[in-house]
Amino acid sequence: MRKPYHFVGSGLPNVYLVGVEYEVDRETLEQRAAIPRLPDLLTWIAVTLLSKDAPLTGDELRFLRKRVGKSSKDFAQLLGLTSEQYSRMENGVVTITHSNDKLARLLVVTLSVAEALKKPELMERVANQTWTSHVGPDQRIIARVDGVRGWTVETKAA
Repeated sequence: MRKPYHFVGSGLPNVYLVGVEYEVDRETLEQRAAIPRLPDLLTWIAVTLLSKDAPLTGDELRFLRKRVGKSSKDFAQLLGLTSEQYSRMENGVVTITHSNDKLARLLVVTLSVAEALKKPELMERVANQTWTSHVGPDQRIIARVDGVRGWTVETKAA
């Protein structure tokens, strides 16, 4: 069995795809993958991040912002922050506060109205969420492709 494909193209350091065909260039060690139903995969990764019990990281915040098609300046304004304050959060210079984390998640759900309407329980879960732990680099997002059902995404310890 081949190793899972480390999907660095997601912009997240901890996303691995199982069941995806890929090849490695022997000289450059560059990996190329054929990722089926990429928009569905990105949506499932976003739902996984919105649902997680730990605070968002800067990389995760950037991923979610990009999923709703907002510039960092526009998203910062929606959060009531300056561009500089928001940039420090995305770049991991400062920790995302609990209230900014919750507001960012709710904004992503709200800006993704079509999907949010299909999952009102997600919006309610985010609104009522409390976070007590931080998911560190030892946590991975594992996505498995299934020809029938599409993508399934879960989190696991590294």
